[in-house]
Amino acid sequence: MRIALDIQGGDYAPDALVLGAKYALKKYTDIQLLLVGSESSLSQSPTADLLSSFGDRIQTLISGEPLPMQAAPVQGLRAFPRSSIVEGVKAVSTEHADALITAGNSGAAVVAATQHIPRLHKLRRPAMAGLFPGRQGETVLLDVGAQSQCTPAEMVQIAQLGSSFARHILQKPEPTVGLINMGEEPTKGPSHWRNTHQLLRDSSLHFYGNIEGWDLPLNKVDVAVCDGFTGNIVLKLTEGLSEFFMDICPELNHTPETARFRYTEHGGSLVLGLEKLVIITHGRAQAVAIANAITLARRTLLNQTLMHMKEDFERLSP
Repeated sequence: MRIALDIQGGDYAPDALVLGAKYALKKYTDIQLLLVGSESSLSQSPTADLLSSFGDRIQTLISGEPLPMQAAPVQGLRAFPRSSIVEGVKAVSTEHADALITAGNSGAAVVAATQHIPRLHKLRRPAMAGLFPGRQGETVLLDVGAQSQCTPAEMVQIAQLGSSFARHILQKPEPTVGLINMGEEPTKGPSHWRNTHQLLRDSSLHFYGNIEGWDLPLNKVDVAVCDGFTGNIVLKLTEGLSEFFMDICPELNHTPETARFRYTEHGGSLVLGLEKLVIITHGRAQAVAIANAITLARRTLLNQTLMHMKEDFERLSP
């Protein structure tokens, strides 16, 4: 398998990306990497050292200037049509690579992926899914940023994607689905949230009902559904709290149990609903997180997760 890695994305590019790639190449002998970046980023000493050590397992793809993190997605893609994000997405869409990992502009990555990679049949819009760590394991949280506003019908499709992902990645045969809301009662929330509740209740999914914010770390459900605006706030609030508690309790940093709560080590979010694999990791991702993103991509590809999700979605959306 060949995984494309955007070495120009993120706050610590290219050094953290290259070091993370080195960790993954040492750990897994069955992967190859396609490093995507400008000539200057590919010629810097960390990249050159990686190529000399693993040259037979690495290819390079020269791109243009990096797309700025603060750029609006559509305008940024127009202004930087040969950015590493665009070239990486194209490499996946043309099957030159099996997956793309980027720590760059997440909105631009979603738009570029949607433009160049086919969506699942009848899917309206893709969603970003993250694995939320909790007391008893992990909960699939989505959408965490792909779509800031969603209709009730789109929310049901997001729930279908999340349920399938939980089935094949978390090995949950009948995953439970919860709708993040301001209370457990079906009457809570704005009208489109109440309509979503009704549609989910009438669906073939194993719908638990509404869940509240404090239910997430308790893993009350296997899949927590919301729009991308809400999900991104939940995700970043949790990251901030994790960093805060690690700072005021430094001893927590040295316990194996708390490692999975450090967002800096998480592999990133998958863009679900596309026929090819795209993983968007944190803009502040350092080497361990990049290595974990490669691990996540490898696991997803080996399990043929996207193929199984496509079959599930076609069954749930005839």
